[in-house]
Amino acid sequence: MISELEKNLYGTMLRIRSIEEEIARRYPEEKMRCPVHLSIGQEAVPALFARCVRKDDFAVSTHRGHAHYLAKGGNLHAMVSEIYGKVTGCSKGKGGSMHLIDLSVNFMGTSAIVGNSIPVGVGLALSIQLHESDQITPILLQ
Repeated sequence: MISELEKNLYGTMLRIRSIEEEIARRYPEEKMRCPVHLSIGQEAVPALFARCVRKDDFAVSTHRGHAHYLAKGGNLHAMVSEIYGKVTGCSKGKGGSMHLIDLSVNFMGTSAIVGNSIPVGVGLALSIQLHESDQITPILLQ
């Protein structure tokens, strides 16, 4: 028998995979304003991550951060708008696929520079410590 948790994890993974495949399908149209680095085949970690964090916990990710962003509760429309360079994007169309930020879900950014998420995550963790909060800051290196 499949548990509710397993159904939810599968649903999250399937949603992420479907979105990533659609981005891959549309990328050759050359309307996206940035390169995209997909996370196809890496859906399980973001799905599990989403079950382990609270909405007020922070998160930072790498250049393959679509899945983490979506799993954390990021807005699909805002992410797609960002990829197309629109002002309605989660980073106002300025960051593109590799620079997703959405303060409404405490998704504090992705970075195109390998390893650059680590100092950002450490800084957020220090802020949490100084504010004596019980939040966490996962640094999602995938």
